[in-house]
Amino acid sequence: MPFFIGTFLVLMMIVGNTLYAWLDTITREKWPLQEVARMLVLNIPTAVVLTLPVSTALAASLTINRMARDNEITVLRGAGVPLWRIFLPIFAFGAVISFANLYIANRITPWAFKEQQNVESALNSITSSKIEQGRTISVDNYTVSFSSASKLADNRWRLNNVILVENNYAPPGTVPGAPEYPKITTAKYADYEKGADRGIWHLKSIVRHEYDSNGFTVHDAGAESGTLDLKIDFNQMYSQPAQNDKLSYEELTQRATEAKRFGNSRDAVTLEVERWFKLSLPLMGMTLALCGPPLALLFARAGAFTGILLSVIVSFVAWNTLLLMKSIGFGGYLSPMVAGWSTNVIFTLFGLWLLKKQE
Repeated sequence: MPFFIGTFLVLMMIVGNTLYAWLDTITREKWPLQEVARMLVLNIPTAVVLTLPVSTALAASLTINRMARDNEITVLRGAGVPLWRIFLPIFAFGAVISFANLYIANRITPWAFKEQQNVESALNSITSSKIEQGRTISVDNYTVSFSSASKLADNRWRLNNVILVENNYAPPGTVPGAPEYPKITTAKYADYEKGADRGIWHLKSIVRHEYDSNGFTVHDAGAESGTLDLKIDFNQMYSQPAQNDKLSYEELTQRATEAKRFGNSRDAVTLEVERWFKLSLPLMGMTLALCGPPLALLFARAGAFTGILLSVIVSFVAWNTLLLMKSIGFGGYLSPMVAGWSTNVIFTLFGLWLLKKQE
């Protein structure tokens, strides 16, 4: 019961804070209440990932606090039961919650965030407006840029001043290991037609540029028209870009690899740090379930609210330590893996030390 109450209370605070951030836009744009409710529901997985470690710490501290005040710990210790055995069910509970939280963070949160973006895009009438501002996006092995877009029909858009950069392009006559320069295609405009599982580009007034291994132009060719099979998502394109913590572990790994390949060392470090925190943050509940019980037992006689206070303090210190280590990792002062796991290791060692001391 303390776990469910703690989860509900912390979740309501985080969701309420999200609703408050949207409130001005909701009232100004007169968003339908059912769509607002849908956005809030889709935001819950993101909030749950942050909530479960805190509620686990709260439940562990309150449980041991109650057992100590009811003399259950005294009886078990008098029967010769070691502390680790008394705390074992709490450790096991923390492990189950942590791995469930890991699944939510890596599978449910990315999907829910994309769906939330789609709803927000529809509410802002992004895909139905007449003229859109330009965008630059990466799709497969292409980087696509255009200056503006207009919607012609429900499944058809016109993109103006299009530039297509084919990244994985080997110039003619290159040898293995030689520099590869992208092939660039420009078009005055392109009509993009969205199908069930594909997207067709009808390019007009095309010019293609190819380069040799030294970066010099070796071939320029023009054409009146041409087609390209490349699917893009306009809802996602005009939504806010996904924050790194909303991406899955696999997506972060892929983006980090691409950043390294293109020489973007700063982005690569940031993505590597986020990749390790994608694992360590959900598993923080297991760590707090380890260090919470012996700490709660140490101050159990001080009163029932001590368990709540201790769980809040431990969660606060752990969360701020985690943020500090993330900043240190972003700065390159620690390797991404060390920065990602250091908080879990520190509090696990702290919990083991407390357990030994209390024993």
